[in-house]
Amino acid sequence: KNFRKMLSQHSNRAPLGRTVTAEEVGNVASFLCSNYASGITGEITYVDAGFNIAAMPLSETEE
Repeated sequence: KNFRKMLSQHSNRAPLGRTVTAEEVGNVASFLCSNYASGITGEITYVDAGFNIAAMPLSETEE
């Protein structure tokens, strides 16, 4: 019950208005393992529908 509430709150706060799928995470992993990403090193790649750049932390009243 609390996990579904957390997912709902995450979706509402993310710029894309949803959570990401396992396929989207896999696509990024596949890209990073490919030759197309050969120049990428030492980066943090977020696959989170923009949550890390736009979402505010939950207030205690929303928990």
